Amino acid sequence: MAPIRPTIIDIAQHAGVSFKTVSRVLNNHPKVGEEYRRKVEASMEALNFKPNRAAQLLRGGKSFVLGLLVTYGQSIQQLDESNRLASYTTDVMTGMMQACQAKSYHLVVENIDSSNPEAGLAWLSNCMDDVSFDGLVLMPPLCDLPWMLDALEAAGVNFARMNPGTQLGRGICMVIDNYSAGRRIGDLLLGHGHRHIGYISGPPAHQAHTPRGAGLLDAAAQIPATQVDVVPGDFTLATGLARARDLLTRDPRPTAIFAANDEMAAGVLAAAMELGVAVPRDLSIVGFGGLLISQTTWPRITTVHQPTISMARMAADALIAGFGKPVSEIGRVIEIDFELKERQSVADIPA
Repeated sequence: MAPIRPTIIDIAQHAGVSFKTVSRVLNNHPKVGEEYRRKVEASMEALNFKPNRAAQLLRGGKSFVLGLLVTYGQSIQQLDESNRLASYTTDVMTGMMQACQAKSYHLVVENIDSSNPEAGLAWLSNCMDDVSFDGLVLMPPLCDLPWMLDALEAAGVNFARMNPGTQLGRGICMVIDNYSAGRRIGDLLLGHGHRHIGYISGPPAHQAHTPRGAGLLDAAAQIPATQVDVVPGDFTLATGLARARDLLTRDPRPTAIFAANDEMAAGVLAAAMELGVAVPRDLSIVGFGGLLISQTTWPRITTVHQPTISMARMAADALIAGFGKPVSEIGRVIEIDFELKERQSVADIPA
């Protein structure tokens, strides 16, 4: 026979308070004295009381569900053992799961097509019909799409944005100083004597990488005759490999390559090995993001570390704390420090 679950009446009797006091504690009512709150919480723990979430939803509107919106579109069906989710996505999921588990929330991950506003809005509408979200976290490039932000504001759904590049202040914006980070990378490579640098950018829809390139170019402009070759990328290892093959077969070729994320930087390293270009003796490589892959290659890749897991956890915590407040009230920019991690992939230009 299953044990009988304690009720809030049992909690009230155990704590020596009224039924109404227990109800107020469960619903985070502001007019509950701290002494009574502690008594109720201690009794809940002693009796192993778990609130009835369905009843709470009916009373207070909370669903205890956060959503993460990713944007793989139809390509999600092509993911397999040789083509996985980007590690940036898994880092964001990890941070959100940490926050949700600590606050007894659930996490729902949905794949929205960012390339087609009509299809994306239809999918978003279906999601919100099926699930009542207490808040949503938007991955790039969704976090920079005006139609997405407009739809969520119109629906009154609070949202947080991971590393947006435009319209800062709409929603909770988790950012780092991408321009300063790009400039630091430029200063690092110039300090090692490099005067011909390749830069593999990110996809146009991802706005945050643009200031990274601008910082690099501004650093390079301080030393006459420095050349920067810019080629487009899409944040995948395969593109880093292809673009590096192009850069490394030019005459003359760059002595250093900065890729706008770590997965492309790993592709650069693979291309260098393929072409017999020694790293870091003949080529220095820098990535961006502090992703797992930058730590597992050899040589390990110098990178700008942005604490993605912590940023995602903070975003989820902010959404949970901001429940019930209007979207316009919770909107703010939270800037997180970055760290330039120098590893074995960067060295002085050969004499």
